[in-house]
Amino acid sequence: MKPINLKNFAKIAVKGGDIIYNVNDASHSFYLVHSGSVQIESKQGMVLGVLSEGELFGEVGLITSEPRTMTVRAKTNAMLIKLDEPVFRAKMAQADPRCNAIIGGLALRISDANSLAEKYWREPNI
Repeated sequence: MKPINLKNFAKIAVKGGDIIYNVNDASHSFYLVHSGSVQIESKQGMVLGVLSEGELFGEVGLITSEPRTMTVRAKTNAMLIKLDEPVFRAKMAQADPRCNAIIGGLALRISDANSLAEKYWREPNI
């Protein structure tokens, strides 16, 4: 499989606090953190993770063909590389179909786990 030449893609500068995308936005792209960091937030604002240089986000919506299930906010000033859906689809088409099935299953499990974590986060501790 031929690697993606990231020099061919636009870099997007974001400032700390900027929202990259919101829950329910259409899923047409995914991102690579080139520098800085972003945080993944649930529908209710629970921080589920922080991603930094070299990490990807936004792929789950492309895998499941559903709108965004998370909000992503720049935690610091960051530089992102935006990769559009056709690039993702082309790479997935080159992969072994069994790997695609595994990836699809994992994406669904991640969504379920995030929903469950948020449920318990919202419930009062007594």
